[in-house]
Amino acid sequence: MAEETENLTEQIGDSVNKVEQFVEKNKKSLIIGGVVVVLLICGFFAYKNLYLGKKQSEAMAAMWPAQMQFSKDSFHIALYGNENVTGFEDIVKEYGNTKAGNTANYYAGVCALNLGEFDAAIDYLDDFSGDDLMLKPLAVGLIGDAYSEKEEYAKAASQYEKAANIADNESMSPYFLMKAGRVYEKMGKNSAAVKVYTKIKSDYNSSMEARDIEKYITRASAK
Repeated sequence: MAEETENLTEQIGDSVNKVEQFVEKNKKSLIIGGVVVVLLICGFFAYKNLYLGKKQSEAMAAMWPAQMQFSKDSFHIALYGNENVTGFEDIVKEYGNTKAGNTANYYAGVCALNLGEFDAAIDYLDDFSGDDLMLKPLAVGLIGDAYSEKEEYAKAASQYEKAANIADNESMSPYFLMKAGRVYEKMGKNSAAVKVYTKIKSDYNSSMEARDIEKYITRASAK
């Protein structure tokens, strides 16, 4: 045991000596490398806190008039703007790398969907990212609406189920599952419809959609 301890001590000593020799031999390169790393870190935080912070403030100020138009269902002005309003389309282009610019993708997608510009709606909503428990599943579900309007029902159903999984709550998930079920029925995929209706019954049985879910299950099963 003593011999093993002595060997281990010698190995550790050799390793320490090798590290010291390496540092001494490459001291200049290591110092330069360390300085470069520090500069990169400082540059990142300066970009994030100074440049992006300023752009975020600008984006929020630009968005307010567009949001007012959005609240009045003036979707064309909200999206494309006019002489007094910067539309969400331009806000996304100018400030897309900020949080406000990211949110503008969501607004732009809703505007495009209401204007019947379904491909544009899909692009905007697909570019929207975030962990918001309400907006994220809504954005995915709205992509489903756009595909449904394009009569691309398989893609629509997939988005509705995805939205339900992201939301994973009693209020939103059964809502999207119902939409998926109706689309499956429209496609003639009745077993798939029964599956999502049954999921509402088993996983979200306290939801409003679950109250009448048996009749949907029966209807889809009978087809």
